Amino acid sequence: MKSKKLRLITTVIILTSLFACQPPVIFNEPQPTDTENLSIIPERLQGLYLSLEDSSTLLISDKLIQRIYDFDLEVNPSQLDSTSKLSGDTLINLETNEKQIIRRVGNNLITHIHSIDTLFQMDYDNVIRKFKGYYFLNKRYDKTSWEVKKVELKKGQLVISSISSELDVDNLKEITETPTDTVAPNKFTVTKKQFKDFIKNDGFSDSETFVRQNKKSL
Repeated sequence: MKSKKLRLITTVIILTSLFACQPPVIFNEPQPTDTENLSIIPERLQGLYLSLEDSSTLLISDKLIQRIYDFDLEVNPSQLDSTSKLSGDTLINLETNEKQIIRRVGNNLITHIHSIDTLFQMDYDNVIRKFKGYYFLNKRYDKTSWEVKKVELKKGQLVISSISSELDVDNLKEITETPTDTVAPNKFTVTKKQFKDFIKNDGFSDSETFVRQNKKSL
């Protein structure tokens, strides 16, 4: 098959992000409740950040959060199969007709990956609220549901956290006294106090850390 490494990274870039997968938990309204939406992403959050997990960067402006992938990927021709074809300096995916410019270094092929993924864009369906020193990114999941991420900036490190583990779900079920047979995505109605309790109980356990590269984006 096409280089497993190449296919994996390409798939990750195109199909996954902080918001791409079906969330295990959704809420009936933006969180926390009874809290005003911010008009812009606060200036203190704006800037360029480097992911500690991969070579991507996070760019935050007053209205946008974008993840940028920009790096070289090296593969060996032996890892290609019948779905891929080399034509001069171009690697062609015969299934999708996707074309990638490559260069040769020794026996290997080098292709450059550049992709920009918009994770959050402030509008009617994407709102941000501040509560207890945290920022909460609320993204509409459907007409009556919202997915929520927690953002914390401390000592130059930006941590974006989501609800993912069974422990998080069980925690919410206990706090809200929701029946245990709820199927994913689990939908919750929470009060402001219940949401606060969830945060105090180490909710939002799935986190990714980004290190600030400058103080404000252009």
